Order: sequence, then structure tokens, then C-alpha cells
Amino acid sequence: MTARHKKSKRKMKPEPVAFNGIPTEASLCIDYLRACKLAEQNRSEEAQSLYGHLAKATTDLALRALIENDLAALAACSGDLALARIGFQSALAFDGVCATALANLAMLDEDLASVQADEVSSHAPVAPTGPPPGATRVALVSFLFNWPSTGGGNVHTYELAQFLGRAGYEVKHFYVRFPPWEIGNVPTPVPYPSQALVFDEDGWTAVGIQNRFRAAVDVFGPDHVIITDSWNIKPLLAEALNHYPYILRFQALECLCPLNNVRLLFEEDTGFRQCPLHQFANPNECGACVHERGHQSGSLHQAERALSGVGSQKYYDCLLSAVRGAEAALVVNPLMEAMLSPYTKHVRVATAGMDAARFPWPWPADGEERSSGKAGLLFAGLVEESIKGFGVLHKACALLWRRRQDFELVATGDPPGQVDEFTRFVGWQTQEELPRYLRASAMLVMPTIAQEALGRTAVEAMAAGRPVVASRLGGLSFTVADGATGLLCEPGDPEDLARKIERLLDDPALREQMGQAGRRRFEEHYAWPVIIERHYRPILGEPVRSSRKASTHSRGR
Repeated sequence: MTARHKKSKRKMKPEPVAFNGIPTEASLCIDYLRACKLAEQNRSEEAQSLYGHLAKATTDLALRALIENDLAALAACSGDLALARIGFQSALAFDGVCATALANLAMLDEDLASVQADEVSSHAPVAPTGPPPGATRVALVSFLFNWPSTGGGNVHTYELAQFLGRAGYEVKHFYVRFPPWEIGNVPTPVPYPSQALVFDEDGWTAVGIQNRFRAAVDVFGPDHVIITDSWNIKPLLAEALNHYPYILRFQALECLCPLNNVRLLFEEDTGFRQCPLHQFANPNECGACVHERGHQSGSLHQAERALSGVGSQKYYDCLLSAVRGAEAALVVNPLMEAMLSPYTKHVRVATAGMDAARFPWPWPADGEERSSGKAGLLFAGLVEESIKGFGVLHKACALLWRRRQDFELVATGDPPGQVDEFTRFVGWQTQEELPRYLRASAMLVMPTIAQEALGRTAVEAMAAGRPVVASRLGGLSFTVADGATGLLCEPGDPEDLARKIERLLDDPALREQMGQAGRRRFEEHYAWPVIIERHYRPILGEPVRSSRKASTHSRGR
């Protein structure tokens, strides 16, 4: 880090010991000052370890921002300016007005001005301040939102709203609340402008939903609408809001597979099989499939399909019109791009963003402790959902256990406790808790037999610096770089899965190499600041509207 950066870092005032006007626990403040002193003395490893302890111990967002800032400053001092940028932005994710992080980020920009243009743009900063007067307005529209939630679609919507706001856009999130379907359950306010459209049973019709969304969004008067997390009703929402430029955000195979979003079929005699069809190219076949197999999907899928009118000619016409009229259709892997490209000129691969603040780097040393002393194989999914592949993984581990007992299968199942001689359940983990389990593991295993569009947990493992063993299926084939950030196995094949796991168990150096490569891949392709700059800004334009743009998309049309 340059001397100017060091000076900026040392401007932090140790007294008075209060953040956001609230006194912080004295012991934490003392430890924080000790960590700062260690950093100034170039005792980086000790400082990082103490900062990591503090990050886990405090709930004060302003203190957490300073911790992230200091870790970023240490990264810059070691010469890793790209990682430092992510760290400063993570600090601003906790406290958008953290003066130290703002100053450091500004000075970092000056130092990177001479770097090649493409390298600069791939790590361009997201402005952390609130929307200025005349900011470009973006309406986020979703239909299946609950918070807190561990569902990938909900997490994406929640984080997209925050990071677009930090980039300078004026964002408002619109979602429905309908208790009979248990959607719109948000018991505490989300940290960005939002509006719940509350429905009773009388108003719960497709037309009624369209009218409510149209009226609410018109009051906001956005320049762009992003429709996300809405399954088969997505084209109906687009139809209601097509007087604005709108973006369709596809997180899974929604609208492509109206049955279950993963193109997985169940046969009574042979079990699961993959389906090669999709609704755009094969509407009749998909309609017949829904009619025949609709009872095999969950109750929410069934109710949502009925409300949307899936299978009718009217719905199919609306679906095609929605995709053709979209300002952009954003998908998360090239397979989805190939399926949609004949139906729109505006499809592009834009992977889901991830919040780097959840995965500090370098990771605190105490985050790697393993109580059992054995290599942990982490399964982070619903063990009771057969499509997630826990049964396949358990069989693979049983095969391995016959010849070696140096590993432990750790799964997010309930109730917590020892299941058998090699399997331990740890209960379902929140977004805040999961990173610790990822770091405590030797690898993440995703043996899914369903066509995951992205494999969010695989990206989280890469963010935590851990290799991934995953099924060679769907988007995972693109998320996990086979041989570089992990290994791909044949879906549903416990013997092949066991071979891939054993290869990593036998080679700790390879695990470390893949973990490091995964972290680099995360920083370059999945961190939110990169996603905003690379994919959203080219579509949405600059955060501050020009007068011409403001007059073109008038409010309340």
C-alpha cells in the first residue's frame, strides 16, 4: 500500500469509543485498537487473526466496516490491490458513509489509473453513497419474496436491491404479500426502500395482481423495471409493466420448465430422469407434462401455475411477447442463453452476484479449526430433498469408509447430532453461519441430480477458498472449472463421486491450489461490484439520468 493509503488508514480515531452514536463494548474496542497497533507494526498475520475474531464478535455495523477497511488496507500493503478494492467495498456495504473506506477507495482508484483498461473496468468501484437528485430509478418487482430466506432467488433480490443502491441508483422493491401462500413474509423491514402489496382472497387473481403492480410502480415512475424471483407469473408481470423498459432476471429454469424449474422428471418404475425439452420450443409437450405430472411438484408450484394460466395459448403468447419485448433477459449460464436466444435478441449471461462481506479474505486463522481432526465433506442443502443428491453422497461415503476413516460427512440436516459412524448433522445454517462451516471443511460436495442453473453454494465455497466436487449437470458445469476450482462427477453415480472425493482427500496441496483458484474466480466473476459494473450498468446506464432520458421515460405513464 502506498504511504498515502497508510496515512489514510491511521486517521481512524480511537476515541471516543462509539459507533453510530452507540457505545461499543469496551473489550471489543480495546481489541480493535490492539489490532490497529499490530497492523501498524507490520505484524499482519496477528492483526488479521484479531480482526477476524472481532468481526465475529461484534454486531456494530460501523465497527465491522472499520474492520473490513483495515483488512483491505493490509491486502493493499501486500500488493493485492484487486482484493483491497473488494475489501473497501465490503466495508462500505456495512457502513455506506465510512469516511476511512471512502478515502482509501478513492486513493486506490488513483493508484490503479495506470492499469490496463479492461482490468480496471472488471473491478470498477460501486459508488457507496445514496442516490443523488435525479438518480436513475429502478423498480425491482418480485412475486415470491420472503425475508429472511435462504432461497437463492430471494437472496439475489435482496442483495441486488442493496448493491444497485450503493452504485447510486434509486431503487425500490415491490413484492406481494398473500398469507395463504406464505409469500411476502417480511417480519422486519429490509434495509432499502420497499413496498408490500397486500392481497386478500377476493383480489387474488392474475388481472388483480397485474393492476396492483402497475398502479404501485406507476407512482414510483421508474426508468427501468427488473422482474425477478417470480417463476411462471414473470411474463404476466412484464405485460403489466411493459410501458417501462424492463429486464427479465432468470435465476433458475423458470418459464423454461413450468413443472419444477429444473427439468427433472420422476418415473414410478425407473426413478428420476433428465428432460431435454423447454417450454419456449416445446409448448405442447410441456403443457402435456404439466397436465400429467403436475401433482409431482410442490403445492406452491401447482397454485402458481394455475394462477398464471400455464398450458394455455394465451399464456404462451404472453410468454413469447414478454421475452421479445424485454430490454434484456439475464440468465446465469450459457445453456439458458442458448435456449432463449432464438426468442429474443437481448439475452445475456449475467451470473448472480455474491456479497464479499460474508467471506473476508484472507480468512481469520481460527476459521480453519476442525474439531474432529478429520477432513470435512460439507453438504449444504436439504438432506430430505432427494433431488439435492444427499443419498448419492451418503452411498459414496459408505464406499470410502470401507477403506479409510480420515473424513467426516457434515450435512445441514436436522436434528443436529451424530447420524452414523461417518455422518454428522449440524442443522440448517443461516447466511451468516454458513461461511464458517465452509471454511472448516476440506471441500464442498454438490451431488445434485437436478439441473441447477448456477449452484449458489458452489460459488460460496469458492468465496471461502474451498474446492468443490459437483455433478456435471446444468449450470454447475460452468460454475465449477473442472480440474481448476474443483472436480465434476457423473450425476447419480456414487462410485464416480467417491473417486473424485478420494482424489482430493489424497492431495491436500491440490485442495489448497483449487481453493485459491476458486477465490480468484469468485473475485473476478461473482462479487457484486463486478456484476453491477459488468452487467447492470451497461443496461441501466449511469446512475444519474440525463435530461433526455428523464423526458423519454416520464413517471406515471
